[in-house]
Amino acid sequence: MRFSDDFLENLRSRNDIEQSISSYVRLKHNGRTSVGLCPFHSEKTPSFTVYSDTQSYYCFGCGAGGDVITFVRTIENLDYQDAVRFLAEKSGLNVPSDGYDDTVNILRRRLLEANREAAKFYHRALYSEKGRQALDYLRGRSLDGDIITRFGLGFAPDEWDGLIKHMASAGFSKDELLQAGLARNARNGGAYDFFRNRVMFPIIDTKGTVTAFGGRVMDDSMPKYLNSPETAAFSKSYNLFGLNFAKAAKDGFLLLTEGYMDVISLHQNGITNAVATLGTALTAEQARIIKRMRGEAVIAYDSDEAGQK
Repeated sequence: MRFSDDFLENLRSRNDIEQSISSYVRLKHNGRTSVGLCPFHSEKTPSFTVYSDTQSYYCFGCGAGGDVITFVRTIENLDYQDAVRFLAEKSGLNVPSDGYDDTVNILRRRLLEANREAAKFYHRALYSEKGRQALDYLRGRSLDGDIITRFGLGFAPDEWDGLIKHMASAGFSKDELLQAGLARNARNGGAYDFFRNRVMFPIIDTKGTVTAFGGRVMDDSMPKYLNSPETAAFSKSYNLFGLNFAKAAKDGFLLLTEGYMDVISLHQNGITNAVATLGTALTAEQARIIKRMRGEAVIAYDSDEAGQK
């Protein structure tokens, strides 16, 4: 989509580059510029420079540079249109859509709305009579109420279509639930809940949006973890669990763990730079995200055979 020059000028004027970048990089004023450690490569001497008069930035170490849109696009791992929407939403601007077929983005937004509603359903279920076992399980893992709420943990009831019925009452169709990975087709032509009788872990991106879920059983049945499939709103390779909180940590590195519970337990104990891969494999895309965010990772996988590999 091509945005008008007037709209982009207005967008940039509402998103001061120094203020925007200071949310991610510690900047120090140096005359008419500001400098800091580059978030896109590892360095010990600041070479990342922000120019307020031209509303631009440039790193003399790696050559990264551009305007506020370019910065947000790179640091948040967004495409151009989503970077524009990110800044527009932040500054209260409406994104024009005249003459543009926005079908894919409309679908993506609808799936994200479904995920948000499902997360609310799971969280309420955790504190209902149906979720007593799940809540006991989490408390048995030494998680307190504050951390359960902070990470939005929930419970998928042991029902064939409990979520589907709730989502239908909230205005979501069967097809939308199938595309969101929240339901599966049944042989009789109907549908059933994808997650059932599992503790639920919302996967939240750096914008605070629920993009997918992980579900864990409370016994020894298999599979122990069940994750959302790839959808128009979620790609496992481009996400790290807990990054929405870890990005604000002051540490100069990210602590990379294997699973949801590792991250949550560490955060509860004040180690807020912990993140986890969504599965055992670390993808190249996840490594790039870590490099952009901090430049360094300390790997804290389990010491078993899978962790060693």
